[in-house]
Amino acid sequence: MIDNILTISKIGIRSIFTAKKYDTEILYEDLSRILFIRNYIEECLLFVKERYKERYKEISAEEYQNELKKYALELFLTFCEEAIPDEEKNSKDFNLEIQRKGDKDYFNYIYDNLKYPE
Repeated sequence: MIDNILTISKIGIRSIFTAKKYDTEILYEDLSRILFIRNYIEECLLFVKERYKERYKEISAEEYQNELKKYALELFLTFCEEAIPDEEKNSKDFNLEIQRKGDKDYFNYIYDNLKYPE
């Protein structure tokens, strides 16, 4: 059951990176995209809790959220890497590991600390 719910949720996260029909500010602005993903994950968890109350005991909320966050981070890092211009990738000063660490730290900071304005 949890595998099916995770798979469906991952499809939604993937669409944030691939669909052109969303608001371009969400698609192309990293900060907004990360906040949108966190909100999506939180809403998915609420849906699962409400929909599967009797079966929810077998689904760990923390595990569910961590799995989706990990998946979103992987997609984000791939997206960032693909966005690096070839000239920069081919320069002798470029270090992909340093770039990925910076992108990962940025994602985690935004995801964990920032909120939408109320």
